[in-house]
Amino acid sequence: MQITIALCDDDSEQIKNLRRLIGEWAEGKPFVVNIAGYESGEQFLFEYQDAPCNLLLLDIEMSGINGMELAKKLRSAGDMLPIIFITGYSDYMADGYDVEALHYLLKPVETDKLFAVLDRYAARRGSSEEILLSTAEGVCRTALECIAYIEAFGRKTAVHLRDRTVLECNMSISEFENFSGFFHCHRSYIANLEQVRSITKNAVILETGEEIPLSRRLYNEVNKRFIEFYTKLE
Repeated sequence: MQITIALCDDDSEQIKNLRRLIGEWAEGKPFVVNIAGYESGEQFLFEYQDAPCNLLLLDIEMSGINGMELAKKLRSAGDMLPIIFITGYSDYMADGYDVEALHYLLKPVETDKLFAVLDRYAARRGSSEEILLSTAEGVCRTALECIAYIEAFGRKTAVHLRDRTVLECNMSISEFENFSGFFHCHRSYIANLEQVRSITKNAVILETGEEIPLSRRLYNEVNKRFIEFYTKLE
């Protein structure tokens, strides 16, 4: 496993200090940790498409676009990049629920609290595979567990997330076939077993309440996979 951690803060000394602490945390870990620094929200957004990261440590109080505004831009594009906010004020914590922040750290950052948050993130990432989606706006990252189903239309693909966000991708539906837990239920649809509530003779019912078509010829195979998947979870 390889993790790229981005640091976005308009204080170069803060970035330097976080680089040092993350370097200490990474020592002896069974994976590679890369660290990238950005001194403004604008710089991060400009470079993010070509240099994606796995985790963002983000200062809230920055000149120009601030950290909360940056986070909202990512979320509005359907990007669920894990974010750890760093701030000198606890007043912002309530706003973090709107952008699903992973955690808050108050300045000055305490070493043990930073390490504890990074440990939890690394443990979670180890059990949650992430992919990059090529959209009209650029490259977007999301965890496979967040995908409810994939729909093919024309030469494009719509990725439907469990929060009902839809990402239009310049990717073939066949590129999603080999992900663990995903299955074809119709020539134009692939569903995520983790997001399936039930199966009828002609439809797959998702946890979101949405229904997608199930081909008659695929019913027996899909029903068998559904039963096997949830039997293993018990």
